Amino acid sequence: MSSDNYTHIHTEPSGVQRADVWRMFDRIAPTYDLVNRLLSFGLDIRWRKTVATHMPKERDMVLLDLATGTGDQVISLVKSGRFNEAVGMDMSAGMLEKGREKVLQLGLSDTISMLDGDATSMPLEDSRFDAVTISFGIRNVVHVDKALAEMCRVLKPGGRAIILEFSLPKSAIVRAGHLFYLRHILPLVGGLVSGDRDAYRYLNTTIEAFPYGQAFCDLMTTAGFSSATAHRLTFGIATIYVGVR
Repeated sequence: MSSDNYTHIHTEPSGVQRADVWRMFDRIAPTYDLVNRLLSFGLDIRWRKTVATHMPKERDMVLLDLATGTGDQVISLVKSGRFNEAVGMDMSAGMLEKGREKVLQLGLSDTISMLDGDATSMPLEDSRFDAVTISFGIRNVVHVDKALAEMCRVLKPGGRAIILEFSLPKSAIVRAGHLFYLRHILPLVGGLVSGDRDAYRYLNTTIEAFPYGQAFCDLMTTAGFSSATAHRLTFGIATIYVGVR
């Protein structure tokens, strides 16, 4: 088995089930942005900006950002000036509330709409969007195949799905250090700041269990994308996947 296909399966921690993960995000919404900055040492901001480099080159595009959370990804992309309409969608009311506050404060309410919705069954018409993004959210979806198929459905022909997700490094030494961080440091710090250690234990186990590299590209092509490529970031601790409809 190649390192690109490596997955390490764990059971989910007590009290957190994947089907109800949006309730967990409701609980940690007040401290979510702060914990992200701390635990990623600010790298998540750089990674989200890198997503823009994989966008189609057109302007005046229409964007859908799934698992939008507090809106960091959709806001970053709209600020690039290449989108005249954007929709952020999430199942967590708490996260959407924070996102709407940001959108309002930044004066982007005419461009960005924040909607409650499920990535596996979207109330959106076919072929509407030039690009669909999801950052650090696909591994929390119960039926990944359905979400990918829905992303493909709502994209225009030639449109792109750009998925930013955590992954595991190829290097055995780097991977060992990263796994130690995921298993011990992340739940400790995340739990102390948010007051919800179970939430960050859950996030740790989903990172280890989720397929990445070529294994995830294969899921994208099976779902209907004509091509899918993986682009490693920061020694492979995160990866951007680009699927073309």
